[in-house]
Formats: sequence, C-alpha cells, structure tokens
Amino acid sequence: MAKKVFRQPRMRLPRRIRKDELMEVRVKVQHSSHTGLKVVDGEYVNAEPPYYLKTMEVFYGDELACKYDMTSATSPNPLIRFNLRAVKEGPVRVVFENSEGERKETQADVKFS
Repeated sequence: MAKKVFRQPRMRLPRRIRKDELMEVRVKVQHSSHTGLKVVDGEYVNAEPPYYLKTMEVFYGDELACKYDMTSATSPNPLIRFNLRAVKEGPVRVVFENSEGERKETQADVKFS
C-alpha cells in the first residue's frame, strides 16, 4: 500500500493589498496522490483504493467564492495559485477534502494597505 500523507495546508497572501484590486492567493498542501492502479500482465488493474485531493473550497468572508473539483491526476503536494478581487477586509479560508473524506483548512486575513 502506498504511503498516505495529508498535512495542514499553508496560505500566502500578498504583502500589500489594495481595495478592488486582484490579489494572488497561494496555497500549498502536502498530500500524496495515487490512482490505485497497477500494471499486471500489460493491463491496468485496481490494486488499492485511489488517494487524492477531491475538492478545494475557497471562502471569502462568509461566502463561498469558488469550488474546485479535483481528480487523481492532481500532482502530489500541489502549489495552487488563484486570484481574488479584494472587495472587503476579512478572512480568506481554503478547505481541502480528500478521497477518504478527511478535511484540512487554512485561513489568512485580508487587510488593506
């Protein structure tokens, strides 16, 4: 069986954030990923259950800003970058869920400079 790793994600926001401008959010999560497939006699067979990040939800304040559906093709330990428009001060929270239903989250506060 492949080793399973799922650690607390980390998020990074820009140092300077101005109202109504785009800010790049970076999220790094340590998570192993495998399809569970194995080649036997030249054919793929399910050797074990797949293990991968299934969803990533981004909340800005209390609202769901976006949701990403992922597959077993997502690389292990991904660094994910996306943009949000800085419309208000408040928390940005990112929640990951994997194929086994485990959830981990990280949060950072948007403060205008």
